[in-house]
Amino acid sequence: MRAASRSYGVFVGEGALEELLPGLLADREPGQVAVVSHPLILSLHGELLDGVLREAGHEGWKSGCFLFPHGEGSKNISTLNALYAFLLEQGMTREGVILAFGGGVVGDLAGFAAATFMRGVDFIQIPTTLMAMVDSSVGGKVGVDMPGAKNAVGAFHQPLAVLSDPGLLSTLPRRELLGGLAEVLKYGFLYDPDILALRGGAEGWLRLTEWARSEIIASCARLKAAVVERDERDVSGERAMLNYGHTFGHALEAATGYARLRHGEAVAAGMIMAARAAELSGIARMPLLDTHRELLTPLLEECPPLDGVAAEDVVGAMGADKKRGRLMRFVLLEAPQRPVLVEGLPPEVVERTVADTLLELGRR
Repeated sequence: MRAASRSYGVFVGEGALEELLPGLLADREPGQVAVVSHPLILSLHGELLDGVLREAGHEGWKSGCFLFPHGEGSKNISTLNALYAFLLEQGMTREGVILAFGGGVVGDLAGFAAATFMRGVDFIQIPTTLMAMVDSSVGGKVGVDMPGAKNAVGAFHQPLAVLSDPGLLSTLPRRELLGGLAEVLKYGFLYDPDILALRGGAEGWLRLTEWARSEIIASCARLKAAVVERDERDVSGERAMLNYGHTFGHALEAATGYARLRHGEAVAAGMIMAARAAELSGIARMPLLDTHRELLTPLLEECPPLDGVAAEDVVGAMGADKKRGRLMRFVLLEAPQRPVLVEGLPPEVVERTVADTLLELGRR
């Protein structure tokens, strides 16, 4: 990938971590490598990381490992401050490198720390979830949440490299896999009709060969990289298209306290809302909602019903979304692979979209 601020490689394939990480760390001094992760991830994949880092001459990496609790609720200023203090205690300098070893929350938090600590240090994305591999690890958007506002504080800070090893997904819980598939299908709705052939939820994914799964991950990463290359800092509006389903989804996350839904589940529900809004507003040139229901509803099978969520709370949360300007921006589809950026929708369309979708998902 070639971004405006820095070129870097996005590598997808079995063994990417073992093959490439030692070379990326060859010139780093001992003690200048900090791993940011979750305890569960290290319990599953720590032995693999240990072998790679020892090969690279960083036997003492465990003393430079910052662990924090799993979940979006930990992606906040408090955790960030603790990470800053940890890096200072470890003696990290501007020649150091941070390894983000985990999913999207780890990548966002570690990346924002890298962007701001010592006015910027290197970091390497090592995603361990499907969602992070296909989306959040690519593009350099990093940040933390504020109360009621997801990713309200952030920066653009491109990684030194992204190393995506699909083998790490073998331990991914089913619910996390389903959430990641929502981001995969997002690229199908936006750009690639072949991706929309992926049906059947988790079973459909698991029926694919390892090669086919790697190809889908690589295809999504390539699609995002191409957009980021043309609009790294979200100036022209092209990069905003990648937020399909996210304006509704982020509001749904905020209205449920960032604890009830996984991010991918919120995005899946958000894309269903976007399809309904496109039909209600007359923007869609063909029926969209049925296709979205067919592909996305199976991805919500493990999330709690949404019948207890108030539509007015979701609509109200949209007012705090960081993407607002004078008018709320929505990414909608005229048809699959034909996204448009809409500045504002009639309030009655937004309210009916949210209410009807919550009612429908509440009784599924």
